[in-house]
Amino acid sequence: MVVFGEDKSRDDQLKNWKYWHSRQHTAKQRVLDIADYKESFSTIGNVEEIAYNAVSFTWDVSEEAKVRASSSRGVLGFGVFRTRPIPSTTCSPIRPSVFISVNCLSTDFSSQKGVKGMPLIIQIDTYSYNSCSSRPVHRAFAQIKVFCDKGAERKLRDEEKKQLRRRIKGKSSSLGPSSPIRRAESTLFKSILDLDSQPVLFIPDVHFGNLQRAGQVFAVSTDEVLVERGQPNKTMSSQEEICPPQPKKSRVEPERKVLLYVRKECDEVFDALMLHAPTLRALREAISEKYTVPVEKIAKVYQKSKKGVLVNMDNNIIQHYSNEDTFILALESSADSFHVTLSEI
Repeated sequence: MVVFGEDKSRDDQLKNWKYWHSRQHTAKQRVLDIADYKESFSTIGNVEEIAYNAVSFTWDVSEEAKVRASSSRGVLGFGVFRTRPIPSTTCSPIRPSVFISVNCLSTDFSSQKGVKGMPLIIQIDTYSYNSCSSRPVHRAFAQIKVFCDKGAERKLRDEEKKQLRRRIKGKSSSLGPSSPIRRAESTLFKSILDLDSQPVLFIPDVHFGNLQRAGQVFAVSTDEVLVERGQPNKTMSSQEEICPPQPKKSRVEPERKVLLYVRKECDEVFDALMLHAPTLRALREAISEKYTVPVEKIAKVYQKSKKGVLVNMDNNIIQHYSNEDTFILALESSADSFHVTLSEI
């Protein structure tokens, strides 16, 4: 996934992605793609686009892996990133490699020219394939900067001059002239000890009809994020500091209802869940009403994809549901609370 540094709050990251997305020529433009190379798909599988700035796939972590990064719009400071192997009882004879494409520039997050490029982070969260835990077993990152061709060449020349001046200043003249600066051919991902923080996934609420023609796109954050951070909605003046006002405003449509069909594993007939709005709160209320479970007792709601990927349910996921989507519902009780899992059929 492509994220910003730790100095950017969740709201700031979503605001930056929203601003970047509003300037793209199509609402379908993604931040991150897996490049269509044979070497990628021969060593990874189950590729899934889980967000505009993230993809998921399966690979063998017992060997050192390579992530080859390129940019569709500019030049990357580094092109090949290596990850250390994660201890395992098995060993793969093939070194896994994945080719990714970053589709944004480091200078895309401001309307002012000449601003300093914003560093981006390529982050890899590794989960155990057979585990249902939402906590990764390993997390690593590498910093990148993406510039247009001329800007990248100028940036590299300036960096080389700075390094050369530092080496000459700190080196005695008796040791002779310093050797030419060589760029590193690869960068090793650095491990992160914090495995509990949730990454910021950007999923714009895009209606590919009227909203795209009006040039309006929105990034939606979950209700849980707002409550957890204890922050009210930002004022219009604070948003205008990063996002310039749009010439036109799209018509705000009323929230739609969503009809889902669910059944338990042992049942043959489905039950209908009518959500008065495509939100996690509405889903909790519908489950509470249908199965006579106090809504305040529903502690966790998960979704399990057809590929077995288990994720925490939130508003972004539910807003992509269509009427008459079908699921297997598992209702598990623990102590004085309930956990709900909706498995795609």
